[in-house]
Amino acid sequence: MRKLLLVIVLLLGVMLSATTIEVLWMGWPQDQVMQLVNAFKEETGIDVDIQLVPFGQLFQTIEVRLAAGDGTPDVYIVDGPNTASYAARGYLLPLDEHFSDEEMSAWFDASIEEGSYRGTFYSVPYGTSSAGIFYNKAIFEEYDVPFLPETIEERLTWEEVAEIAKRLTKDTNGDGLTDIWGLVIEQIDRPYLIFPMVQSLGAKVLSDDGLVSQGYITSDDFIEGTNFYSKLFNEWKVSPQGLSDSAISREYFGTGRAAMMLGNEWNIRRMLQYPDLDYGLSPFPYFEGGVAVTPTGSWHVGINSKTKKIEEALAFTKYITGKEAVITWHKLNGIAPARSDVYEALPEVFDNPMWQLFVKEMETSAVPRPRTPGYSQYELMLREAFNSIHYGADPRSTLEEVAVRIDRELRKYR
Repeated sequence: MRKLLLVIVLLLGVMLSATTIEVLWMGWPQDQVMQLVNAFKEETGIDVDIQLVPFGQLFQTIEVRLAAGDGTPDVYIVDGPNTASYAARGYLLPLDEHFSDEEMSAWFDASIEEGSYRGTFYSVPYGTSSAGIFYNKAIFEEYDVPFLPETIEERLTWEEVAEIAKRLTKDTNGDGLTDIWGLVIEQIDRPYLIFPMVQSLGAKVLSDDGLVSQGYITSDDFIEGTNFYSKLFNEWKVSPQGLSDSAISREYFGTGRAAMMLGNEWNIRRMLQYPDLDYGLSPFPYFEGGVAVTPTGSWHVGINSKTKKIEEALAFTKYITGKEAVITWHKLNGIAPARSDVYEALPEVFDNPMWQLFVKEMETSAVPRPRTPGYSQYELMLREAFNSIHYGADPRSTLEEVAVRIDRELRKYR
């Protein structure tokens, strides 16, 4: 009998040590990701089958896998604004009972908001983001334009930015073509960077329940902000049309083909590829008479509501979003942490004035994208509208038309 018990204990030990969870993850470099995965396995004994999916295929892959309903993947990467969509369809495990108040206090309020739906916490913040105006100091000096202010207290208005962009849009060789653009927008048609413009004017971008766009994206304030956006490309011609690839926008700025770039915090790291570039950072502008609003939000981590390995999935989620792992991930990949304690732990990185500016924005002016179960469709149709507007389509009629389409799509969630 004692031998039988010993065999059972040994078998249980083998089974537990062989526990494997399946994780669907963003296609970041494998050598970076596996450092964290291997450390987790060493600490817990839990193995991880991690599947790295390229960004362009990620969301479709998640949809197909979750719709299968077989409980896999156990854990998956969540783009923050998609939390509501996955939660509304029952794809995410509610997490309130699994995280203490102390654990929750580590994350920025805006990140918690983005990871929640209808008062319930569903996805754990992994990274966050912010944006501002990067400017090329050499171009400003060459054309005798004062450097931009670099403190929140001196934040420029969009009206001031437009005037500066006009002064710095140049045909340097007289061939009738623009050689230096006043302003490029890193994500030219994405609501992430365009929403803060209209929100500065007081516009709401969606109803409180996340199910109605008419009367919101068709409001006078929303259209006023979108008119300004259109003028950058079509009337004032200070921004180039057609830069749909954000990497090309960064290249324009990094190689001196643009004096300013409205872009994300990751450029602090990415601009290192241009060692001769001397640049500064100015806060995200606002409209005169309006309020300061900045974008935020990034990757979260969710647990499949049908997983058969809740404890193991929780262990991985808490590990990968914990302080030490997020410190390691920032050092490897440069993603902006959603945990405030990581900024305190890495003063050699985050005492940089540019990072300090972004942290202040994350704490004070950051507004996440709207929570709606139809976010993917909502964003896709708005991107089509913004793309048309930046090519010269009339903002009001374009937004009125797309609002009808969006609301038709959102009805399925009522």
